[in-house]
Parts: sequence; C-alpha cells; structure tokens
Amino acid sequence: MTTPIEFAAANESTDTETSPWTQPRKSTYEDLILKTEYAERQLRFAVGQNWMRIVPALASSVHGWMLPLHVLNFEGGRFCHPRTLKRNAKSVYDHAYAWAKEHAPEGLYSKTNKSGIRLLTDPMCVFWTLIEQDGKQVARLVVASGYDGSRGGAPGLGWKIWQHCRERDETGKLIADVTGEEAGVLICVEKNQPKGAQYPSYTLRLGRQPRPMADLLAQMDAEEIASLRPLEEVARELTEEEQWACLARTMAPETVKLIRASLNR
Repeated sequence: MTTPIEFAAANESTDTETSPWTQPRKSTYEDLILKTEYAERQLRFAVGQNWMRIVPALASSVHGWMLPLHVLNFEGGRFCHPRTLKRNAKSVYDHAYAWAKEHAPEGLYSKTNKSGIRLLTDPMCVFWTLIEQDGKQVARLVVASGYDGSRGGAPGLGWKIWQHCRERDETGKLIADVTGEEAGVLICVEKNQPKGAQYPSYTLRLGRQPRPMADLLAQMDAEEIASLRPLEEVARELTEEEQWACLARTMAPETVKLIRASLNR
C-alpha cells in the first residue's frame, strides 16, 4: 500500500527571486522603551481592522489607563527619559543640551537647522489592551505617538486614541465609556498602508456593545492575566551609563567626553 504524500500549500512568500541562501536582514533598531520581559507584548497593528479592548487603570497603579512617555532618540534606537517615571528627573541629554546651547548652539536641531542634533523628547504613550488571537484574548501593549499635531502634520495614533476616548455628545456626556470596567466598548484601529506611502495612516471607530472586562478575562489563560502589571512596571529606565552610551551614538564621542568632564568640575 502506497502512503499518500501531502504537499504544503503554495506560499507566495517563498516565491521570490531571492536566493535560498540569502539570510533575511535583522533589524538593528534598539527600541528600549519597554522592559525586556514586556517588549514581546508590544502590539503590532496589522493592515486592516484591529478591534481591541482598552484595559482600565489597575487599582495598584499610580497612573490612569494610559502612561505618557517622554522619549529620547539616538542613532538606531530610542528610550524613555527618566522623568517618565520620576517627576523632575534629569537625563544626560539635558546636560548635553545645556552644554551645546552654551558652546555649540549652531549644531542643535531647530526650525532653521533641520539637520542639527535633536536632544529633546518626543511625546509618546503606552497602555494595555486585550485583543483576540486564535480564539483567545491576549494582553498586549500599545506604544504610540502622543504628538498632538500642533506643530503641523498629522496627530500621532496615541493622541488620536486619547481624544477618541474623550469625545462627548451635544449634552456634554461621553459618547462611549471606552475604558470603563463594565460598560467599556471595543475600539477599532484601522491601519491603511497605500502602496508607495512611507507611513501608514489610521482611522478609529468605536463599537456599540459593552464588553465587560470580566467576560474577556474569562477567555484568557492565567499567564496572560498575570502579565497585566501596572504601567509603571513595564517602562524601562536606563542607567546613567546606558544613557551616556546612547548619547555617544547621537553626538561625537569626543564631545560627550567634554560634556562629562564639565559636570565633574
């Protein structure tokens, strides 16, 4: 008796002109916003509709359902400014900015010097959400831009979500209690990526039926539920030495040495 042979379904991803010996390039971008143990939980929106349930603020957290982030960039990555978690905390970037303002202001980024070094923070945010995967609810972290559009250009996704959750009707009441424990509804983030466009665009809309958290938690594995920690526990805080290393990838290492020496006088 001949054993039937089953062949794999055709896969367009393998039908390319790339040599089979060619190794896909790994991204070298270092996104240091989240702690290592939470980085894999960052939600990557798929093109099309992404329905999700925003997780209400946890009782054990000192923050609301969304944590505002102050993000610094370096060549090939980004990280949270210490004041994200500690009010009035300083970063080595603050020292570098003050030094450059005094000694080399022409090298700093400005409206008239777009190619200058940018040492200021960008507004971002992070929040927990539940999304369905393989018939189960899983916990994911949304990290998105908090830019409000005030300096031109489109507002960031994080800002748009924040505003959408606060929309009110003609009587001044919330259109939907998006983040409520019992009455909260799903929110849809639809990602559009037209061919040739450098960046995707997003449109938002709200569901109509309440999706109580208790019902969604009942569909989750214990590991997923346990992962829901206060937002202040998911953001990564770099040490000063780590920040100096990032700065040395933004400014000339010789300049960084001068800045460090000026602080020790």
